[in-house]
Amino acid sequence: MGILEKIADIEKEIARTQKNKATEYHLGLLKAKLAKFRQALLEGDAKSGSGKGEGFDVVKSGDARIALIGFPSVGKSTLLSTVTRTESTAASYEFTTLTCIPGVIQYNGAEIQLLDLPGIIEGAAQGKGRGRQVIAVARTADMVLMMLDATKGEKQREILEDELESVGIRLNRRKPEIYFKPKKTGGINITSTVPMTKCSEKMIQLILHEYKMFNAQVLFRDDYTSDEFIDVVVGRRVYMPCLYVYNKIDQVSIEEVDRLAHLPNSVVISCNMKLNIDYMLESIWKLLNLIRIYTKKRGEKPDFEGGLIIRNATTVEHVCRIVHRTLVDQFKYALVWMTEDENEPLLDDDNRHHTYTSLHSYITTNDSHPRTSSSTTFATGEKLLSGHYESLDYECDESEIAHMEEKRLGYQHARRLIILKWLIMLLIGICTGLIAVFVDFTVKNLTKFKFSYVQNKLDTCLSEHCLFKPYLTWISINISMVLVAGFLILWEPVARGSGIPQVKCYLNGIAIPHVLRLKALIAKVLGVIFAVSGGLAVGKEGPMIHSGAIIAGGISQGKSSSLNIDFHILKHFRTDKHKRDFVSAGAAAGVAAAFGAPVGGVLFALEEGASFFNQQLTWFIFFASMASTFTLNFVMSAIEGHFGDLSSPGLINFGLFKDTPYMWFELPLFIIIGFIGGIFGALFNQLNLRLTKFRHHYINKPWLSVIELILVAATTVVIAFLLIIGTMNECRPIKTQLELNSPTIQLYCPDGQYNIMATLVFSTPEQAVRNLFHNEIGTYNPWSLLVFCIIYFCLTCWTYGVIVSSGLFIPTLLIGASWGRLVGIIMHTIFPSSVKYFDSGKYALFGAASQLGKSYFYKIKQFLFFGISYSGGTMRMTISLAVILIEATGDIVLGLPIMIVLTVAKLTGDYFNEGIFDIHIALQSVPFLPWQSEVFTSQLSALSIMSTPVIQLKTIEKVENVYRILRNESHHGFSVVDHHTDETNNHRSGTFQGIILRHQLITILRKRNFISLNDCLRDYLTMDDFRESYPRHPSIEVNIKKKLLAHNPCEV
Repeated sequence: MGILEKIADIEKEIARTQKNKATEYHLGLLKAKLAKFRQALLEGDAKSGSGKGEGFDVVKSGDARIALIGFPSVGKSTLLSTVTRTESTAASYEFTTLTCIPGVIQYNGAEIQLLDLPGIIEGAAQGKGRGRQVIAVARTADMVLMMLDATKGEKQREILEDELESVGIRLNRRKPEIYFKPKKTGGINITSTVPMTKCSEKMIQLILHEYKMFNAQVLFRDDYTSDEFIDVVVGRRVYMPCLYVYNKIDQVSIEEVDRLAHLPNSVVISCNMKLNIDYMLESIWKLLNLIRIYTKKRGEKPDFEGGLIIRNATTVEHVCRIVHRTLVDQFKYALVWMTEDENEPLLDDDNRHHTYTSLHSYITTNDSHPRTSSSTTFATGEKLLSGHYESLDYECDESEIAHMEEKRLGYQHARRLIILKWLIMLLIGICTGLIAVFVDFTVKNLTKFKFSYVQNKLDTCLSEHCLFKPYLTWISINISMVLVAGFLILWEPVARGSGIPQVKCYLNGIAIPHVLRLKALIAKVLGVIFAVSGGLAVGKEGPMIHSGAIIAGGISQGKSSSLNIDFHILKHFRTDKHKRDFVSAGAAAGVAAAFGAPVGGVLFALEEGASFFNQQLTWFIFFASMASTFTLNFVMSAIEGHFGDLSSPGLINFGLFKDTPYMWFELPLFIIIGFIGGIFGALFNQLNLRLTKFRHHYINKPWLSVIELILVAATTVVIAFLLIIGTMNECRPIKTQLELNSPTIQLYCPDGQYNIMATLVFSTPEQAVRNLFHNEIGTYNPWSLLVFCIIYFCLTCWTYGVIVSSGLFIPTLLIGASWGRLVGIIMHTIFPSSVKYFDSGKYALFGAASQLGKSYFYKIKQFLFFGISYSGGTMRMTISLAVILIEATGDIVLGLPIMIVLTVAKLTGDYFNEGIFDIHIALQSVPFLPWQSEVFTSQLSALSIMSTPVIQLKTIEKVENVYRILRNESHHGFSVVDHHTDETNNHRSGTFQGIILRHQLITILRKRNFISLNDCLRDYLTMDDFRESYPRHPSIEVNIKKKLLAHNPCEV
């Protein structure tokens, strides 16, 4: 009888034997024999050379090796081609891959070798297919990546686990701490440090006798089973991590994907749709336990160019051998820095008697929501959310020390805090208004200087026929300016775009890294100045919202980590809850400064920002918005030469609308306008979505982004120059005071006239909007206007998303104004006798018009509504945008048509896609919590979102246990249960006491707030101890000495 037949007989005997106390020893002997025969089978293969085969002997390289194992046609080759640069043939039939194909994953600076092994089938361990060769290669890997078909559930996983288990590969299990040493004499000596409940001494003796061992020393350091003891006796067992990757999730239901995603050590992906590949790579990095270190010469800064990839807990000696094998002999000592530098270690040899720490006074006892590091969860549609983000703690602290502080400080302190809040709101409004003044003043003067210089060159070259000179001057100035804006974003990437999506996410409760840093404010303000001055199709209003939020976040804390300044006076506001309220006020102040609309700012914070709102916060936000608008008007009145005249609007000058009646039969037209605007807005959003996805896939390096920025700037100038040359004969007389005060370009026109398209192109976007609204009928050629509208639509769509700080509000106004002007011309042509109602006002952008005469209003009014519909269709804001426009135009009569147009535009656009800001939030895979839950969530239970085992702490816990949990777990909040044991107080054991956050635990460790069980009296920490590091809480790596891990748990 061969070995395979013996193995089969034993497996049948085990299967038909009942499992109870009477058969325990019999089963143990059968398992020992089975392990012995399997080992003999493997050793026979190794001696005969059949362990590997042609195409399987691959040299190990890189920082780690991963074996890609799975059944045929589960997508292994497709995954290899996706995550590496190696092409592996993929087809719709089985056994496409017949040899071992190596590839290299480049991730976090590490080179990870990925081996695409042929698909194995059931019975591979017994030699079916090429299973033995595949398994032999898998034993040499550092990790197994098990590729599974999501459509087949967990059946494949169970079969593969059994196959690997049978050949000694133990997945996601730690090597048993069993000391075993055969001896020549003395019999079998068995000792243990813990009670042995899973494997008796008799079982150990029977197993050893089966292996002809009658003299041995055995030490159990934990409670292990007989199977684990057999593994130690047999040896040649491989313990390695395994990541279960479920592919083809696009072919199963959302409930099944959610279930698979919550299985331990599992990731759900779709290779064809490239879904969740980034999270899979992140999970591989974590399971391999890799870290990146850098070297530093004495007296110099660290070298962050390269770095060494090592395993966690690697010794300095091993690092020396990586650098060069001869370095060990010459090595003296090393200084090691962690992620942050501390003046002294937390724990040293003198602190060993500090064994326990009490958590009872620091836990939050209400249903607060701790910071959580979200795992892979399934969102709406086909989008997976990222696990890189943490949530903010927006709940009140209900811990014992918080109540103690509140009681100690008393009622008068609470009143002082309210007064301080009013003062902070005032400072937020003033500073936001000053920033708005600085942005507006700088943009106007830079733009004026640029166009004056180019116009002088242009006037000189008209007679000399050297138009290429002003063209080159223009393009050089624009590229130089936008490069400055681009490099500022490379310096601080979070300042990219308008910043509205990031502010929305922060107020939604998501911690966006660096979003409120001083660097972000500098990059945001200077970036938008140079982007607008550089002629890009962007506005400066959107970034004001982000700037106001940063200002609020900084002022309210009374400290700056970047500048190392701390005034301590505002330390009581250093919580996520208080900071959230101030950031809401800052965002509203930014809106008020941009549009001169304090009430609109409050409604923006309510509709698009704050997810927590109350009456008192409404007053605070309104006060900050008023202060911002007042500061802007006051300073601008001084700059513009009419000091004290506070009637100036915000950064956008819409002017005042008066005498604006509308008839009942115009209401259907407003609905049509809203519908058209919603269609165009949805088209804009969809095009920008596809363009942004293209950027993520192909323009994903800084130098490529800079090249794209240069290309956008150059294309903008080229198109503008061609528009001017193509319309050089379109001259109009300078008639109105508006035209006399606006910059005009004469070009080839006679004296007293100007080129209308050149004047439009050489204006800032705000000036261009005013020109489109205030110039009379007949000013613009319809064909030129159509070309301008299409081109500017495409330029805006392309520009929104490049590496500059930019806004979208004014560009959408300009697009709507040009299209509305064109429709107005058409309506005037069709109904020449009804100019009062059907002239060029039916479809234009909401903007402003100076009161040039009652007849002009009817030519402008409908432009307003088309622009409103386009902006509503793009941004999908209704209430706040309506009030902003009413405040900006100064005419409440327009309220009803504005609301109609915005509502229809939003409903139409929502039918096709989301608003532009929500789209960009989704593209970043941010776990944004919407106002209303999706339909499918009603089918989920608590079991669907919870995981086991529960990581918990006791109210009095060992320091070593706290440290171990913080090191090994990524959670940012832990449940705390009663510390009494079953023997002392059974009815209270495990009773939930509250929640404690990660940063609170680290603070307790850093402050050495320990106790001894013999003396439970010690000084409590105060709330100030927890606030001092806010918001940059230190990580656990910088706080604990490694030598603590070497302590015996029983001795600590």
